[in-house]
Amino acid sequence: MAADIGSTEWGYVVGGTAHDATVVNAGTIWVKVLAFAGNADGATCVITSTDNSGAAASCFKFKVDGNDLDASGCHVFFGDKGRPFTNMTVDNGHNDDALYIFLA
Repeated sequence: MAADIGSTEWGYVVGGTAHDATVVNAGTIWVKVLAFAGNADGATCVITSTDNSGAAASCFKFKVDGNDLDASGCHVFFGDKGRPFTNMTVDNGHNDDALYIFLA
């Protein structure tokens, strides 16, 4: 079952009660910040994007040690202009993990 995707004025939240790989946006989005809040010891998040040839590539991974719901401690900032992600897919390792995607 796919994870829930919430759309906000600043971007997306991917999480909820399921954690299978979920397409966030089938087009290209410009991402300023990714922040992961894991809800279990060893929680992981894998972000996949499509490269110029159309091949999917794992482009970012998060892992937290311990039950750390504070996403401020597990984030990456791509700069004010952001970084492009095409066909962005998110796979959280556990139910109730959350990935916050802030758009540029």
